[in-house]
Amino acid sequence: MSLEDSLKTIAEIKKEIDRLFREAWSHFPRIHEFTGFYEPPYDLEDAGGEYVVYMDIPGFSKDNIRIKVSEDIVEVRAEKEEEFAETRNFIVKQRVYKGFYKVIKLPAKVRPDDAKATLQNGVLQIILPKAGVSKEVEVHIE
Repeated sequence: MSLEDSLKTIAEIKKEIDRLFREAWSHFPRIHEFTGFYEPPYDLEDAGGEYVVYMDIPGFSKDNIRIKVSEDIVEVRAEKEEEFAETRNFIVKQRVYKGFYKVIKLPAKVRPDDAKATLQNGVLQIILPKAGVSKEVEVHIE
């Protein structure tokens, strides 16, 4: 095996290891430990005429949450005051207190004015009616 072949093999192995790490870490919510903010996990369902977002956000009330919807993006943000003072002597502290921020790119356009959201048992559900079939027209040259 030549040096060039060996280097190509090493590059392919590195590329595969990088892909495996990216894939493994993508299944975990990103937690920003020092700021108290995190990126919550979510599911996006295609329910025929609408998309439905399910997001686990325990501990937040509807008054803490702000949702913005455009034709192809959903932005969910929440902030609240910390429940516990920094002076408490925690042995383990894994819960997130301050807030979260998540942007979801939708696979197709929706009707933002018709979006609805509910919060029940710590699960945020956002219903996003699809905008419909995109229109295609033939343009004649004048």
